[in-house]
Amino acid sequence: MFEILILNGELIDGTGTKRLRADVAIENGRIAAIGNLESAQAGKVIDARGKVVSPGFVDVHSHADMTLPAFPTAENLVFQGITTVIAGQCGLSLAPIASEKRDLFISMLDSQAVPLTWEWSTFGSFLEYLSGLGISVNYVPLVTHGMIRGGVMGLRSAIPTMEEMGCMQAEVIRAMEEGAIGISTGLVYPPGIFAKTEELIEFTRPVGERGGYYFSHIRDEGNTLLEALKEAITIGKATGAAVQISHYKAAGRDNWWKSGPGLELIDRARLEGLNVTADMYPYTSGNTALFMLLPDWAQEGNKAIILERLTDPALRAKMTQDMKTTGFFRIVEWDQVMICTCPMRREFEGRMIADLSSDVRKSPYDWIFDALLETNLDIQMLVFISSEENLPPQLSHSAMMICTDGIALSPKGFLAQGLPHPRNFGAFPRVLGRFVREKGILTLEEAIWKMTGQPAQVLRWDDRGLVKDGYAADLVIFDPTTISDRGTFENPCQYPAGIDTVLVNGQIVVQNGIHTGARSGRVLKRSGSNSH
Repeated sequence: MFEILILNGELIDGTGTKRLRADVAIENGRIAAIGNLESAQAGKVIDARGKVVSPGFVDVHSHADMTLPAFPTAENLVFQGITTVIAGQCGLSLAPIASEKRDLFISMLDSQAVPLTWEWSTFGSFLEYLSGLGISVNYVPLVTHGMIRGGVMGLRSAIPTMEEMGCMQAEVIRAMEEGAIGISTGLVYPPGIFAKTEELIEFTRPVGERGGYYFSHIRDEGNTLLEALKEAITIGKATGAAVQISHYKAAGRDNWWKSGPGLELIDRARLEGLNVTADMYPYTSGNTALFMLLPDWAQEGNKAIILERLTDPALRAKMTQDMKTTGFFRIVEWDQVMICTCPMRREFEGRMIADLSSDVRKSPYDWIFDALLETNLDIQMLVFISSEENLPPQLSHSAMMICTDGIALSPKGFLAQGLPHPRNFGAFPRVLGRFVREKGILTLEEAIWKMTGQPAQVLRWDDRGLVKDGYAADLVIFDPTTISDRGTFENPCQYPAGIDTVLVNGQIVVQNGIHTGARSGRVLKRSGSNSH
């Protein structure tokens, strides 16, 4: 007698091997038996005839931690089969918040769109808060360079002193003892943009010494993509930390050719014995804050300082010149940049900057400065910057895994979020529908491996990520003939098709396309951490 029996399904176990017809039994949140179990009994029986049973999908690059306190049931994630997120990415997170910098961080991170209570301070207390709240997905935590550097140094561009570096390293160690598996950097965001390679190496040393991970939104994905990849590899080589290249892409039309050479750099590093992997989302558009278009120097300091710069005609002229000649976003085309979330000016949402600026007879630069001032910097954009032709070879690469680069949302949050990137609702089904079934870029078994077994291998899990006796029962049941994403850039908040059932730690979270309300996710802390 088992708690749950899944009968008559085609099992893809996450190892990359061919599917087989097998039943799966679940007891106490674990996989209790696999095989021909038609004579067994259970409290609940799920008929998976005509469906695939696979491990739950692992979102290797997620910002769900930024919104889980507000939307703990994470409907947009579990409805696309995601049962685990690796979050705290791009050097940005909600913890730790240094007590003397608390007001600064809250002012920078708070948004009308995501109501937060800020009931935590240390990294460990944030993890405890989420555990007590109850979440519907498993959460693998990273601590972020930006929050630690900002807590020690503020949002200055200075080179850290030895004392400041010692304080930052101590914070990294503390966070890893409290459960972080490693660190993340966002080297196009403040304060990460101010950090030199030498600083990042010293910051990462405690991570490598503890067998941890260096996840990086690298310094540039455009004109200096290859140099930025070399920097990340150098940091891994110098510290011993495993390196994860975040949301891999070659950005900007003139740089699309660099995708292949960038993958070759990863190959060479792996041949040298370095632990270097990457992740990507299956779209050509990225999503970030509009103020990221400003030059690096204009992003230094708190929100009030940035806003004050935007009122100075001389500084606006300098910003305009620098935006045309330096920085990541000098490669953008204004008819390819869409405002997607703007709580204070909903009429901007869904429109390109080229059209918005033309309507009011301003340059795109002046429109951006004025919009940032008017909205208190609380405005997000989509940037259509990558090549569709690069997606298949990137997806096929042996080191590549899948991510959403998204947040956690729920129905009550849709309206408040404007037009979020459709990857928030369909990244994983899009791979399985568009790139597996329609284009044949990957076999279904290969794609499931990239979504489950490969991240489990990279993260050295020994009890989840596969359908295997004794493993955690994180499972997805889907129809391979209909699974697909339905969200578009114009209408993104649509759940995917073809996913019937999702289990997290043996509890049914999605059943017949309905969220059950179960919050059976867990915070999956670093093995050996002191936090309980």
